[in-house]
Formats: sequence, structure tokens, C-alpha cells
Amino acid sequence: MKALEIIEDVALSQIDFLEAVLASGYGAGMNKIDHEYKKRRRIYEDEKYRKQDLENRKRRLRVFISKMKHDGLIDESKKESNKFKISYKGKSKLKQLKSGLPGRHYETKEQYNPVIISFDIPERFRPKRDWLREVIRNLGFKMIHQSVWIGKIKIPKDMIMDMEDLKILEYVEIFEVGQTGTLKKLGK
Repeated sequence: MKALEIIEDVALSQIDFLEAVLASGYGAGMNKIDHEYKKRRRIYEDEKYRKQDLENRKRRLRVFISKMKHDGLIDESKKESNKFKISYKGKSKLKQLKSGLPGRHYETKEQYNPVIISFDIPERFRPKRDWLREVIRNLGFKMIHQSVWIGKIKIPKDMIMDMEDLKILEYVEIFEVGQTGTLKKLGK
């Protein structure tokens, strides 16, 4: 394929040169011919770049749609091909994104001592509670009870700041289990 593309490019380059000679007119000097040739090459390169950019954008869109289908956020219409509709899970995700909650992924660092996270967030803050559960799960903590989690992960400072911004930090307790079997409170 690459060899054919190079041969095609050389052939087009020769055609561009001949067109430049013809467009320059009778008796034109090499500078004028060179100017016309470069103008044609720029047009060709711009068109080639536009086609390549369009193909890249189409490829990224196909990958994006494929990921959305894989995640269950969209479904393909059974009546019309190449038509999509938002799934129940997609509607739920959209509602969650519109809620203005922070991201659900933080940088993780393992540590030697286990950390216990316990929370009792009121029902009126259900979306924030669900956000916290997802964040804790994404960090790699294991659920002991719906509101008690354990893991050997250092709690990111950004997560603490986000909990404070969401005004739920007062409902969260974070403990580090020391080697002596004692609990050391973190985060406040």
C-alpha cells in the first residue's frame, strides 16, 4: 500500500508540474513555474490533509460510539440502521453528569497500612452518597458493608477537597489501621 501511495504521489507531482508549466504561460521563467507548482502542491497537500483529518474524525467517532454501546449508554435502533437511541443506563448517566458532581477517578497510591472508610450520608444527599461509593470502588477499596470500605490505598487529597466542596465530609470517617492494631483517624 505504501509503495502504491508513493507512486501515486510521484505521478500527481508530475501532473502538478505540467499544469504549472501550462498555467505559467509562454516564456515564463523558472520562478513563475516554481511558484505555480508550489501553489498546486499546497492545494493537493491541503486536500490530502482534509481527507486524512476527516478519516481520523470518523474513526474516533466510531470508537466513541462503540465504547458507548459497550458501556450500555446507547442502543442501536431496531427499525433503522445507523440510528441510535439513549438507553435507560445512558439517561441515568446523563442525569448524573448534569448533577455537577466531580469526577469519579483519582490517582491511586498503595500504602502498607489498611484504611477504613465509613460514612453515614443522609438520604437527601443520595446522589453524593452514590458518587462517594463509586469513587471508593474506583480507588480499589473492598466493601465490608454498604457504608464501610477497606483498602490499602492512600486517600487522595483531591478527593478530600471534593468531599468538602460537596459538603459531605462531615458524614465521612477515614481511619488508618496502625501496626499495633490501633486506629488513626485521617482526613479531618
